Amino acid sequence: MTAKLDRMRMIPLIGAILAIGFLITNMVSYLVAVDTVRQSIVETELPLTGSNIYSEIQTDLVRPILVSSLMANDTFVQDWLHSGELDLGAITRYLKRIQSRYNTFTAFLVSRDTQAYYHFQSPPRHLKRDDPADNWFFRSIDAVAPYEVNVDINKQQNDALTVFINYRVVDHDGKMIGLAGVGLDFRTVRNVVARYREQFDRNIYFVNARGEIVVATDADTPVGASIRTSEGLDAIADRILREESGQYSFQRNGRTILLSHRLVPDLGWRVMVEQDEAAAMRPLWLGFLFNLAVGFVVIVVSLALISVAFGIYKKRVGDVAFRDVLTGLLNRSGFEAEFDARASSRRAPSGPFSLIMIDLDAFGAFNDRFGRAAGDAALGKVGRIVADVASGDGVMARLDGDDFVIIREGGPDAAVRFADSLVKIIGAETFGDSVLAQLTASVGVTPLSAGEERSSAIDRVDRALRKAKAAGGDRVCLA
Repeated sequence: MTAKLDRMRMIPLIGAILAIGFLITNMVSYLVAVDTVRQSIVETELPLTGSNIYSEIQTDLVRPILVSSLMANDTFVQDWLHSGELDLGAITRYLKRIQSRYNTFTAFLVSRDTQAYYHFQSPPRHLKRDDPADNWFFRSIDAVAPYEVNVDINKQQNDALTVFINYRVVDHDGKMIGLAGVGLDFRTVRNVVARYREQFDRNIYFVNARGEIVVATDADTPVGASIRTSEGLDAIADRILREESGQYSFQRNGRTILLSHRLVPDLGWRVMVEQDEAAAMRPLWLGFLFNLAVGFVVIVVSLALISVAFGIYKKRVGDVAFRDVLTGLLNRSGFEAEFDARASSRRAPSGPFSLIMIDLDAFGAFNDRFGRAAGDAALGKVGRIVADVASGDGVMARLDGDDFVIIREGGPDAAVRFADSLVKIIGAETFGDSVLAQLTASVGVTPLSAGEERSSAIDRVDRALRKAKAAGGDRVCLA
């Protein structure tokens, strides 16, 4: 019973230690992995995505810039402007040839003198200084840079949003005489953003110098909105617009958003790359839960094996502590534990029980004659006889020396009959090796009362045993 209680205490304790240790280890590993992944996203992945988009846009702009430079330095264009812009068909064919040959979205030329805007497929129109839509041209007159990249509405092509390369046309004296250039379909930029959005599952958008969103792929960052009024971004918008690149973390709709931004100088825009931290960490969280599940199964299996091993160990310890090595029966300690357990209220016998004590007659003389080894062999044989006759029914033990006891179900009459048969079987056996001898046994029998103390029962059966010995042995006496 004590062993069972010890196991009931130890197994949960071991389980708790294993569970706490496993949980702490996995939690620390998860937190370290989260921190590593977050650092990798902020410092490497998001900036790399922004750099790739920047590189693609730069690549897409290189060819239009070269074509615009070619047009601005073409002597035909310069001479045509100086000749008074008389042959409209010639400049229209030229622009159409440029558009067709280099597969550009548009091709145009603007005269500074007449402020006429020539298009490859539309009639010319005149720009007006008081028209905000034409500010780009009048701004370029005083510009220092040889060209400007401008995103604007293309009035000649159904108001399509276009990335214009406005290249200054100058004469031999370095005086600006016009603007020439081509246009890139704005959908090219949008497609680049959409492709990266789909490929990396990140929110990618562009903002202009005023903080207005001009290209977007996510409902959280609609085109036309300003990052100055966007949740989470409003607190850092001014800092973002003042620097060329940077990384941030902010809250939006209760979620942690990781942000990397970079200025695209040719466009004057910033590419903004956002990553929802929870979405990025979801595989780690699922892995953490999977590890917990596996750990739980391992712990349960381990506890089951420990419980089995604990039971086997307890049984072996019990065998060593309560078993007589020589006979295989219980020893005195085992007998006393079993007697006390049966006498307790939890295991009180439901019917009559009897206590039987056996002592071998003249066993000391047998030892003196044949030696201790023969005596031990004889005791082992008697133990087997007791176990075989009792057929495992009841409690059988060797107390000390040649004394054996049996607690057997049944009243005193049945116990006496059983003891008589045991005496006859022992008396009929031979003991020894080279020289055979016989042994007889004296047996005392006494009935047991429910709840009776062990000492009183032992005293009573011992008196019956001494009575049998006094009568010459090889007999059974009842007390």
